[in-house]
Amino acid sequence: MKNFSFYSPVKVILSDNFKDELEKILNKYKNIALICGKNAAYKTGFVDLLKDTVKESLFIFDEVEENPSINTVIKGGKFVRQNKCDLIVAFGGGSSLDAAKAISAFATNNKGFYELLSVNGLPNPTIPIVAIPTTCGTGSEVNHYAIITDYEKKDKINFAKEECFPKFAILNHEYLNFLNENTLYATIFDAFTHAFEGYLSKRANPFSDMVATQSIKIILENLEKEKLDDSSLKNFLYASTLAGIVILHTGTTLLHALGYYLTNHKSIHHGMANFILLPNYIEMLEHKNVDKYYALKKIFPNMVDILNKYRGMFKEKVDSILNEKELSEMCEYALNKKNAENTLFSMDKKELMSFFGF
Repeated sequence: MKNFSFYSPVKVILSDNFKDELEKILNKYKNIALICGKNAAYKTGFVDLLKDTVKESLFIFDEVEENPSINTVIKGGKFVRQNKCDLIVAFGGGSSLDAAKAISAFATNNKGFYELLSVNGLPNPTIPIVAIPTTCGTGSEVNHYAIITDYEKKDKINFAKEECFPKFAILNHEYLNFLNENTLYATIFDAFTHAFEGYLSKRANPFSDMVATQSIKIILENLEKEKLDDSSLKNFLYASTLAGIVILHTGTTLLHALGYYLTNHKSIHHGMANFILLPNYIEMLEHKNVDKYYALKKIFPNMVDILNKYRGMFKEKVDSILNEKELSEMCEYALNKKNAENTLFSMDKKELMSFFGF
């Protein structure tokens, strides 16, 4: 067995007594900041629940957009700082959770984005975070990654600081009922690709492999059901959290790097972008005879067949979305992202383009 280490400092709470668990935490703090978007926190009733629980000293920053911007996290940091908040409640999908992690850093470190990004370690401690995911894809509640978009550069920046781990993650699968079908499945496939890529990462270790295979097992078993039920949603949320722990240790690979381009340039949901690209990526793994991919297929012999049942939901193919110039840009962009360094095979731009028909 090779040498390795693993670290996961987030206290994860999976409970049917969601409100009680949240209240136990909130009672220990004075000024609470809710970081969220304009929709989910309100339509799910969470804002009202929080107002009933906190009663006083609740400050709401609801300006987080999908794919949060640098300006948003700087503005959010100022909001938390000015209101002297000592706890952040992050509620929503990956965008809200990622934004909250960056905001927790800028709230106590009044610096420019790239200035703070460049330092090793933060000068001042961050504001503690309670992360409450409302999707089952990102796993953001259990890692320190904060994917922030630089819209001027059309690039995604991973603002990853050890100090930005949430302190608590509370899993309540009932919030998944508010997702439309396409968004639900897009986030499920985001979680799947996290576990899949994590297992096939150069940084994988025996611990991450164990967690990845469990996450994949849960996802595939529930995708095989004729109809999703309450237990399916609970399982998908748990599997997503497991996959978040996986990429904490392994990172993602070339597949995610390619997906970022589709999201940045074509406004395709991150999870959907990954799923559209997955057949091409599997073709690469097979062409390169990646042993670990075939080992995974032995564990889950029906994996590809199960995934293919959902192809009809996302009919787009890469060659129908991108022209040759854009495809060339995507391949060059992806090969230069750090994610690509974790991939178990190597290829140049020309070879990569060939897997998309060019």
